[in-house]
Amino acid sequence: MLFSIDEDAGTRIVGWIMPDNPSSTPHVVVFTGGQMRKVVRATVLRPLLREQGLHETGICGFVVDQHAVADLQDMADLELYDEATNIRIYRRRPATAKADLKLFRLETRVVPQSALNEPFQDLFHMAFTRLDRMPEEAVRSILGIPFSPSIFCAGRLYFRTYEPLLRDRGFKCSVLVRDPFEELAEQLLALRWAVKTPNLAYSVLSETYRPLVESLGKADLSEMADLEAWLGALTPFERTLIASPLARLLTCRSSDENLEAGAVEQALQTLADMDVVGHFNGVETYWDTLRAVLEIDLPPLPALNFSKQVGDLEARVRDWPAAQDLLAADVQIFADLGEAIRRTDEATDEAAVEPTPA
Repeated sequence: MLFSIDEDAGTRIVGWIMPDNPSSTPHVVVFTGGQMRKVVRATVLRPLLREQGLHETGICGFVVDQHAVADLQDMADLELYDEATNIRIYRRRPATAKADLKLFRLETRVVPQSALNEPFQDLFHMAFTRLDRMPEEAVRSILGIPFSPSIFCAGRLYFRTYEPLLRDRGFKCSVLVRDPFEELAEQLLALRWAVKTPNLAYSVLSETYRPLVESLGKADLSEMADLEAWLGALTPFERTLIASPLARLLTCRSSDENLEAGAVEQALQTLADMDVVGHFNGVETYWDTLRAVLEIDLPPLPALNFSKQVGDLEARVRDWPAAQDLLAADVQIFADLGEAIRRTDEATDEAAVEPTPA
């Protein structure tokens, strides 16, 4: 699904949606105040889409005007969604959206730390989270939005796939790196939950994890040690789905790729090229650095979610040889990043000390 907005003239909003199904006619759902007001069918021919073979009829353009929605010009909180995908394609810029820049936050967690996204929702005109739950074409359309300079995006994406587009479109890129053993502990708990409630679990987990859920569902997990045994008995394919996820997000282009021999060095270089990189042991520093680099008035760091259950399992997982083997690359990345941040902090502190007058 591709989309764009051509204009919002107050009494008239014009745009287009190219659906994934080239034979279907797109529909736009109009919301105000969080309530659905109208479904508008595309009726405008976009000849180029038909001529280039992207859509069978080319009927992809839409117009939302006062005939469709009365008092359209007075609706400051108006939002437009694509009916087929439920992706928000436009909203009128809130008065709170003071940021005139583009920011992408790479999410590294299987269970997203959504609290880190909340402060940005109202600071930016267009805000999108969970990009990893959207089709690739829709993600590229979002990153390429031409109608606003104020865009915030977050998602657990394979960064190298989108890095050229992010750079070309002027996004600042950010990531907060988590302890790999803590992440593995949370992944294991999420997989166990998925075994028990698969229908609900896939609203959080991507389909990529289905083979692991099916494998875990066949295992005897009466004892915690059985979970370690399951990790050690994973097939080569299953290992790729859970091994060193941070290194994979930073160096691979899809879930089908295997880590290369130089993955640690490549991942560290990717981190070095980002605008703001944080270490979860110093999340306050990460937030302060974001504030300084973005030059916007960020609110205080939101309260982050910490699970005692994850912490308890992490303490066990850290001692499992199978886990240490699976996470070898991520453990090295986390350690090297921590050391680099420590050296930077020391250098900053030394530079801040004024020399004693002669």
